Amino acid sequence: MREIKFRGYAKEKMLYDQWLHGFGVMDIDYVDGKIEWHLYTPHGTYEVFPESIGQYTGLKDKNGVEIFEGDVVSNLRNKINKIIWSDEELSWVAESKYPNGEDASILLSDLNEIASIEIIGNTFEHQHLLEGATNGSS
Repeated sequence: MREIKFRGYAKEKMLYDQWLHGFGVMDIDYVDGKIEWHLYTPHGTYEVFPESIGQYTGLKDKNGVEIFEGDVVSNLRNKINKIIWSDEELSWVAESKYPNGEDASILLSDLNEIASIEIIGNTFEHQHLLEGATNGSS
């Protein structure tokens, strides 16, 4: 059974690392229209940037690093991919498109493919890794 984990980038200045890992996420909608996103961790609840929130895929890259939604990865095909959940595939995928628009995504459930994937960043801090790519990837 896969461990359910989330990560998010803390809005307040943290002592060691801005990236927090936890077990739940909640949004708070205020009457004035403001929305805050909070990550529940073993050490407390912290406000995080909503675009930084990602769920753990249950998989690790070729270096043993946990893969989260929103990670940017490279693979042996020299492709840069963004990790997303695909409702169409009902699976985590490394999203990619060929220049002609054809889907070149990789299912993370394919163990041969996961063995070649390496995390090179994330979409929150390293959006530049996806620049110039077709639909967020190359």
